[in-house]
Amino acid sequence: MTTWTPDISSRSGPRYIAIAEAIAEAVTTGELAPGDRLPTHRDLADRLGVTVGTITRAYAEAIRRDLVSGEVGRGTFVKPSLMTFTPLSTRHDSEPDVFDFAVNLPAEGIATERLRDTLPVLTAHPHLGTLLGYPSDTDLDRAKRILASWAETQGAPNAPDRLIINNGAQNGMLAALLTLCRAGDTVLCDEFTYPGMKNLARLLGVRLQGLAMDDHGMTAEALEHAVLHHAPRAVYIVPNYQNPTGTVWPRDRRETLARLANRHGIWIIEDDVYGFLAEDFERLPPLAALAPERTIYLNSAAKCMAPGLRVGYMIGPVELLPALSAGVRLSTMTPAPLTLEVATRWIEDGTAVDSCRWHRAEARARRNLALKALDGFAVAGDTGTYHLWLTLPEPWRSDEFTRAARNRGIIVSAADHFVLGRRAAPPAVRLGLGGGKSRAKVEDGLNRLAEMLRGGPIGSFSSIF
Repeated sequence: MTTWTPDISSRSGPRYIAIAEAIAEAVTTGELAPGDRLPTHRDLADRLGVTVGTITRAYAEAIRRDLVSGEVGRGTFVKPSLMTFTPLSTRHDSEPDVFDFAVNLPAEGIATERLRDTLPVLTAHPHLGTLLGYPSDTDLDRAKRILASWAETQGAPNAPDRLIINNGAQNGMLAALLTLCRAGDTVLCDEFTYPGMKNLARLLGVRLQGLAMDDHGMTAEALEHAVLHHAPRAVYIVPNYQNPTGTVWPRDRRETLARLANRHGIWIIEDDVYGFLAEDFERLPPLAALAPERTIYLNSAAKCMAPGLRVGYMIGPVELLPALSAGVRLSTMTPAPLTLEVATRWIEDGTAVDSCRWHRAEARARRNLALKALDGFAVAGDTGTYHLWLTLPEPWRSDEFTRAARNRGIIVSAADHFVLGRRAAPPAVRLGLGGGKSRAKVEDGLNRLAEMLRGGPIGSFSSIF
């Protein structure tokens, strides 16, 4: 039996709820492991100075939340963790009556056309067989130089000696968390957060602390308060076109985080996969340029070229490079030479630049279609974003709207996917605008979505009296 005793002194609300919340937090961080036996009702009641009835209600609440199980005559035990992950959404554009706004990928763009030109060139490669093996140090050094020059176009330092190639930004996020955190550590992030980070944190027992957001992302006030009161190990940010809200951090907020990171020794995990969507005159400096010794900068070819390439990279502080490299090798061994060759060739021959230019124009055009179709509704998302955050009008709820939309052939991502912990999801959905092959289809789906919003939910009546 564990001697676990929670600190509930700073928790508000009923004592039994505070204890149940403490159990949930301890399970998430790994402080309570699957199979651990909780203290007896009387024992924990004596330690916390509450009644046995309060503990009974707390354990019942934990059972209701599927955190623990009670066995008569044996006690209360932490249940095995069933790892549940948000599934990868795929395009449904081939289905004529389905409008897919859940997929958060860019439009297909020019990649397929350019690949037809690239493949014949690859077949003439003098050492074609090497693209099917592990990359050599010479190959990796060349790719690092090319990717470092590409990173510079996004505002990051041109630092091939600090660049590590990985298999996409998600792989980089895993390596960053493995390097920086241990189970129970706290990472600060936006209160609505990319599900991929939620999944990784759950897998590794890392505690994500969501911070209040305004129209530009997490607020400076919430960030400064959290740094002082939560002793975070790191901050995870998506400063450009944040997923899911589409917000962009202003310069002063970036400078605030850089100052806090340097002053308090906090690490920054900067996910900049959407940064290419900003025009040159709009682009703000990444944290990798403002706090290079505290920032792990992540980027990839997924959004700006093609998601199937699975080519990514990170630029990190010198002291972290050995551990970051080990994290990549542990999880995926090496980058895939074939797709790495495609990505680096596209950078060298101008395809990457052309692709970015195409996507910037397309994202703006699709966003304008959305703003026109959803005029009068609360839509958030900065100029240039491929995804928008729609706050639903009364009396819609997020889950109810998602189900009703699917019944009409419209797929959206409910706010539940992005909310941290067990807090109630707001009445909102994310709309990904890259799922449709044509603007015409996107516009058709948006108009159908607007009709739903204006019509409201079909009334239902309770049979409980």
